[in-house]
Amino acid sequence: MSINFSTKNIKIPGALKAYIEKHLHDIEKIAGAIIDAEVIIHEEKLSFKVEMTLKTRLNSFYAEDRNKLLKQAVRNTLTTLKSQAKKNKEKLKEEKKRASDKGFFKRTLGFMTWEKNEASEGNKTLELAKSSKILISENYSVKPISVEEAVFFLRESGENGYMFVNAETNRLATVFFGENGSISLIEPNL
Repeated sequence: MSINFSTKNIKIPGALKAYIEKHLHDIEKIAGAIIDAEVIIHEEKLSFKVEMTLKTRLNSFYAEDRNKLLKQAVRNTLTTLKSQAKKNKEKLKEEKKRASDKGFFKRTLGFMTWEKNEASEGNKTLELAKSSKILISENYSVKPISVEEAVFFLRESGENGYMFVNAETNRLATVFFGENGSISLIEPNL
């Protein structure tokens, strides 16, 4: 993790830098590996303004605070970043849970006539007239996400494919495991 400190009208004491670095490592345990961190501290007329930006592989976090005491402004900013990281972690857990509760093929195969059956293990299956069975997977994202996030959800789900709306192109796409374990992307140009 690289931490860039910028100041205006103030010099940061070494103990405060160590305090910030320690707390950023604590946040890193929650949010995942921090690629880049930027800490900006301004001394204004009667207060201090502290801004912090963190970039992880999947997310960016930003917080700022103003206070008469420098350490209190730093503490408030770090607390805000930590709560953002916790909230994001819970959101990812909820998304993973929802992805396992929804189907991968449910929307794409709805045009055919299927008969739904409940399997003994709680998995849903679709049965064709010729008695072939297809397992209904609920592994997709309704909201637009990046390809990197889709690969993350694919790996976390334990399934072979993950359908999503690509946030960069706003098109329906699918990532899946290939024969040799590589990850492939299908994004039709409709």
